[in-house]
Amino acid sequence: MIDNNSNKVYVIRVIVVCFISTLFSIAMNELGIGKENTLMVFIVGILTVSIVTRGYAYSAVAAVISVMMFNYLFTQPIHSLAISNTQDIVLMVFFLTASLISSTITSKLQYQTEVSKSNERTARLLYEITKGFINVTGNENIILRGINYIKEYVGYDCYVKLNNESKIYSSEGIPDYEEIKKEHILLIPIKGVAKQRGDVQLVNVNSPLSTEQDMIVKTIVYQMAIVLDREFIYEERQKIKIDMERERLKSTLLRSISHDIRTPLTGIKGASELISDSYDNLDGETIKKLASDIYDESTWLMMTVQNILDMTRISEGKLSITKSYEAVDDIVNQTLALVPKMASSGRLHVSVPDEIVLLSVDGRLIVQVLVNLLDNAYKHAGENAEVNLRAYREEDSFIFEVSDDGEGINPLIINKIFEGFVTHQRNNVADGCLGVGLGLTICMEIINAHNGTITAENLKNGGAAFKVKLPLEIES
Repeated sequence: MIDNNSNKVYVIRVIVVCFISTLFSIAMNELGIGKENTLMVFIVGILTVSIVTRGYAYSAVAAVISVMMFNYLFTQPIHSLAISNTQDIVLMVFFLTASLISSTITSKLQYQTEVSKSNERTARLLYEITKGFINVTGNENIILRGINYIKEYVGYDCYVKLNNESKIYSSEGIPDYEEIKKEHILLIPIKGVAKQRGDVQLVNVNSPLSTEQDMIVKTIVYQMAIVLDREFIYEERQKIKIDMERERLKSTLLRSISHDIRTPLTGIKGASELISDSYDNLDGETIKKLASDIYDESTWLMMTVQNILDMTRISEGKLSITKSYEAVDDIVNQTLALVPKMASSGRLHVSVPDEIVLLSVDGRLIVQVLVNLLDNAYKHAGENAEVNLRAYREEDSFIFEVSDDGEGINPLIINKIFEGFVTHQRNNVADGCLGVGLGLTICMEIINAHNGTITAENLKNGGAAFKVKLPLEIES
């Protein structure tokens, strides 16, 4: 649509071009050039008008003015609009017809050019909009991107509300949603593949959108719907994946529990039944051995149950630590008190610093970590392996190291040994899976909660070593 200012400019251009064409025609006539040739100057002027203006009307007016000026200046009687020569009438009719046809064709070409440019510009905008949504994730980011595009390319502020959210998103700096008058809002639904995701509400829309604006707005809303659908599908897949993983862990845990609880219970039941049924026929040494077996199996059972309970707390995010300053000697002594059979076997060698070292830790949990590491060493290193528990200072950290000279860690599991339910098979044992496979996972979670690290490695001379590295703090 052409505004009033453009109309004034175009009228001036028509007058100027017609005036210049008339001057050229008079000059050519003075030079003795025939009036038929002067018509070509007027035709060029009309074509010039169709180029420098927009719309068919201006070139048509220029054609009529040119015919009148030709009649007035170059046909008999001169300086009169009357026509005495029939040939001049025919000449001017064909001139006017040719002028109108040429100006019409030129105007149509201009219109088609403008339409092509507009379509190209719109296509480029739509491409930029589509490309801009490709890598956007998160409902809020998607909606804000759409709001910014509508403001940038169409010039309207808007509100966006999703069906499953109470929050209302809006352009920056516009009034609260409740303050906007309903009659100035244009509602556009965000329609996904399966259902409507929400709606976009353009505000201060006082006149209908142009065809280009309507196309851009609908493209933006459609892209928002596609990306919101993609986000919804991704979230659903993640939920399904988490649920499947949770069910897998439950199944694995139940299978492991059924094995690791049944095995010590069977030993306890068998030993106690043998003592009960054959007490009179058993010597003291045998009864003492059976009682020791019952103690070992019950200790193992208690440790297994404790590990399961701790893993449950960790998975639920309920593992809490209460730090206090603990002496390294006290931590080691408490650990040895919980593994009396190991401590008295002669296979365990302990090394602690001569000076008193205080650590800001949860003593109970650190003791549990060391007990788990010692228990693993005794189970996996072999019956004749030597086990070492070393505690030493290293720069601004303190290290607890549990090592052995046994078979070492299976290379197949060393990189994932701290993951849940990773176990090691004992050679030549039919049911040789040792433990639920949660002990090292619990150790890692406890040490991480203390801002420390735990690592595992195979030693060059054989055996394995687990290092617990804790930050060393000075009590103020």
